[in-house]
Amino acid sequence: MLALVLSAVLWAAPRLLVELGVLGPTAQQRIAEAGRAIATARAYGGGAGLAPLKAAEDGVASARALAEQGREREARRTAVRATTAAIEAQRMALVAHTEVRQQAETVYKNLDRQINDLEKLYASITPGLDKAQTSRLVSLMKVTRQSAGLVFLAYEQKDYGTVVDREPAARAAVESARKTLESARRR
Repeated sequence: MLALVLSAVLWAAPRLLVELGVLGPTAQQRIAEAGRAIATARAYGGGAGLAPLKAAEDGVASARALAEQGREREARRTAVRATTAAIEAQRMALVAHTEVRQQAETVYKNLDRQINDLEKLYASITPGLDKAQTSRLVSLMKVTRQSAGLVFLAYEQKDYGTVVDREPAARAAVESARKTLESARRR
C-alpha cells in the first residue's frame, strides 16, 4: 500500500509543483517565450491579418496584466496559450510562404519558356525584313526582355511575392510582342 501511495505522490508531486509555480518557468519567462514565438511568426511572414497571431498578441498582453496583478498561475497559463497561438501563426505563415514560392517557381518556368519561344519566333522572322522594321522589332524585344528580366531578377533574389505581382505585366508584354511579331511575319 505504501508503494502505491509513494508512486502516486511521485507522479502527482512534480505536476502540482509546476502548477503552483515552484518548479518550471515563471510567468515572466513564459511571457518572454510567447513574445519570441510571436517575433518568429512575424519573421516567417505572418502579418497582423493572421487570427492566431492576433490571439497570441492579445494573450501576451493579458498575461502581462495578470502577472502585474500577482496572478502568476493564470498569467503562466495565458502565456502558454499565447505561445501555442503564435506557433500556429508560424505554421500558417510558413505554409503561405511555401505556396507563394511554388507559385513563383511556376511563373518563372512558364515565363522563361514563353521568352524562349518568343526569341525563336523573332529569329525566324527578322532575316527577311527591312532595316526599319527590324530596328522596331529589336526595340520591342528589348522592352519585352526587360519586363521578363524584372521577374527573373526577383525570382533569383528569392522575392517571390514580387515575382507573382509582376507576372501579369510581363505576360502582357510577351503577348503584345508575340502579336506584333506574328503580324510582321504575315506581311
